[in-house]
Amino acid sequence: MYMRRMIHLSMLISLLSFTSLSHAFGLSDIMGSNDQTSATSELASNPLTQMITSQLGVSTQQAAGGTGALLAMAANQLSGGQNQELTKLIPKSESLTGSVPAGLGGLLNSQSGVNQVFSALGMNSGMVSQFVPIILKYLGSQGASSGLLNSLSSLWTPAK
Repeated sequence: MYMRRMIHLSMLISLLSFTSLSHAFGLSDIMGSNDQTSATSELASNPLTQMITSQLGVSTQQAAGGTGALLAMAANQLSGGQNQELTKLIPKSESLTGSVPAGLGGLLNSQSGVNQVFSALGMNSGMVSQFVPIILKYLGSQGASSGLLNSLSSLWTPAK
């Protein structure tokens, strides 16, 4: 009886370890559904995500989640016209805002909430100031109005 319990316990520990390791090393993406693979591919092919990953050396998930956090904060703060302009300038912006870690979307009304999302993505709050100029440059190259760029710069740059 004791030996059988030990075997079951050992099997359970092995299963839990494999599950934890597969998530930690991204194996769940390989073994997961095509929906996950498709979403990851969509994020990796987003031109803004590509710019951020290549210039800052962060992962695709960090680039998408950090950008999504900033875009969600902007959506909560901008006027309707500027919000519409922003949405038109960023392809598949909903996939970026959708990559904010689960349960943290409600925090995106302030800079402190954005900092918490960056932290949850494994980045320090100083990374926000590295994301902002890249996003603003991208938006400028897409024809963003000076009003939108000024509003975003004010919104995303913490007061000193």
